[in-house]
Amino acid sequence: MIGEIVRSHGLHGTVKVRVVAEMEQFSLLQKVQLQRGAQKLGEYVIERVQIGNDGLFIKFQGVNDRDQADLVRGAQLMIGFEECLPAAPGQFYQFEIVGLPVFTPSGQLLGEIVEVARYPANDVWVIRNGEEEKLIPAVDAVVQKVDVPNRRVIINPIPGLLDEVG
Repeated sequence: MIGEIVRSHGLHGTVKVRVVAEMEQFSLLQKVQLQRGAQKLGEYVIERVQIGNDGLFIKFQGVNDRDQADLVRGAQLMIGFEECLPAAPGQFYQFEIVGLPVFTPSGQLLGEIVEVARYPANDVWVIRNGEEEKLIPAVDAVVQKVDVPNRRVIINPIPGLLDEVG
């Protein structure tokens, strides 16, 4: 997923997109797959991309009015791995880390990343081990190493991060 349609914009079928990828990714795309949950809405050809001060706006071919744009509200924009721009050194895509096991420096398994929640200050990883979930801020002080090729993440559990409350 590289974005989600949050609302229609204007009268001519343009939609506003909440971005979860680099903005420049969108200017290079010609088409995307749209889906809402498990429901695939199909392939949509991008007619125009506009990056503005208040966000990213996309006009799809065949989506020509506000009513048609409202039909795709809430849809996620998906692309194939081969269409992703190469990640910068030391960076990665969300889909590359979901499912990775998370360890402490001593080798203790904390669980696996099941979700990446995006917040203005930083992402937060949801780590699940059975029924237990922990929220881990994706910041340099905590994340020691993300090793996508070897499928493992090592975090530095700063004081209070993993302590049980109760």
